[in-house]
Amino acid sequence: MRTDHFRVERSLKLPAQIDVLIQYSEREGFRFLNRLKQDFKSGTNCFDQIGEALFVVFDQHDSLIAVGGLNQDPFAESKSVGRLRRFYIHPDYRDKKIGTYFLMHIEQYAKTYFERLDLFTDTAQAAHFYQSRGYQSIASAHRNFYKIL
Repeated sequence: MRTDHFRVERSLKLPAQIDVLIQYSEREGFRFLNRLKQDFKSGTNCFDQIGEALFVVFDQHDSLIAVGGLNQDPFAESKSVGRLRRFYIHPDYRDKKIGTYFLMHIEQYAKTYFERLDLFTDTAQAAHFYQSRGYQSIASAHRNFYKIL
């Protein structure tokens, strides 16, 4: 898909359309977008600390098609480690390179604040996605992939 058919934005609040992505994600057995919404409501995680950000992707019709966040990694030994969180692409938009472009956008932003990105995923499909984009697997209680920026 051409990059002029969608746009990536940093968002200071949850977009109104987040419930649509939550419904899709829950059909796939994922609960992390619902946690994203609950964390925002409670103030637990609003992606508002130094280096943190929430990004969203809209298609050419202004429909929300992806979300992903960047936090300071609370499990890391150093403040120079960020954590990719709540990264989700609408199922109809997968395999169209949007995920790759979106991840690159987040990584570019992250380079200003962090030397490494950590993440945890529990699906083989996501593991393959991250590995194909330069993430290394690691056995750890709080992360199973990392990338040196």
